[in-house]
Amino acid sequence: MIDFTDAMNNLSDAMMAAEPNSPEWIKAKAALRALDEAQLAESEAAFVLASRSIADAVARLTAIIAGVTPDPASAFLGHINAALNDLTPIAQSVNALLSGEPASPLPGSPLTNKASFPSPDLPIMPPVKQKAGAAVPALVGELPDDSNVEQMIDDILRREGGFVNHLSDRGGPTNFGITMRTLASWRSPAPVDLSHVRNLKIDEAREIYRSNYFSGPKLDKLPTAIQPLMFDMSINHGPASAIKLLQQVLNDSGQPCDIDGGIGDETLRCAKGASTAMGKALINALVARRVHLYRQIVAGDESQRVFLAGWLNRANEFAAA
Repeated sequence: MIDFTDAMNNLSDAMMAAEPNSPEWIKAKAALRALDEAQLAESEAAFVLASRSIADAVARLTAIIAGVTPDPASAFLGHINAALNDLTPIAQSVNALLSGEPASPLPGSPLTNKASFPSPDLPIMPPVKQKAGAAVPALVGELPDDSNVEQMIDDILRREGGFVNHLSDRGGPTNFGITMRTLASWRSPAPVDLSHVRNLKIDEAREIYRSNYFSGPKLDKLPTAIQPLMFDMSINHGPASAIKLLQQVLNDSGQPCDIDGGIGDETLRCAKGASTAMGKALINALVARRVHLYRQIVAGDESQRVFLAGWLNRANEFAAA
């Protein structure tokens, strides 16, 4: 089990050194909360969830250091630096830290694969769901034209709905499926608060989806038949997680490629090969892998069972007859 003690003690000391309820105090408290969640998840053997919270704590500490300008010798900054030094080696050694953030995360689950606070290394993207009754695109062939992309975004927007701010959802407030964190990353360095999420315009939401969740992770390069499902997994799990699921399925199907969460020439070649060889069976293999992931989430955190039926319905909507 990871030893969080030193980092948590340093964060507690930092809060003691800061003015209560000051911006620095609030940021340190948020980092401490993330680390506390990581310790709880790790103790429950939910290692992937723990790694995400560790990354969140590291990113928050880094943001504090970047934004605090007092005397570098101040007690507060010293404690923050000490906590960061404790956590960074842990985070660097955790292979489960992924790049990318779901635009609309799993209800009740941590926000990110890798914290995007203050901003992610690379933008990420959301998914798209084919409209019922729409023509199924060719398994291998041309990339979808612009009208098809817009239709997929239409489907996302219909599925995600408008402004939502449920207290029980750790994803926080969302509008059109866009979280406050995703919007902050998109608009960085401009500050973002609840009112910005509430007043988000649909045109900007569409731009975020197209730029961060379609072309950014290169899902637009995949065989067109699996793009709707891959988009939906990206928005729900994060692009890197979705791509890793695809790579696992490709390896299982006899198309060996690295499971690294990124789309390069090797993954594209294997995806096209599997699409040609398997047809609709590739889609169903992805659905099955996704169902397995949902069940793993619930096995690691029983509190998530309340969402399982909805998750399974969402996954099985994409099953090919």
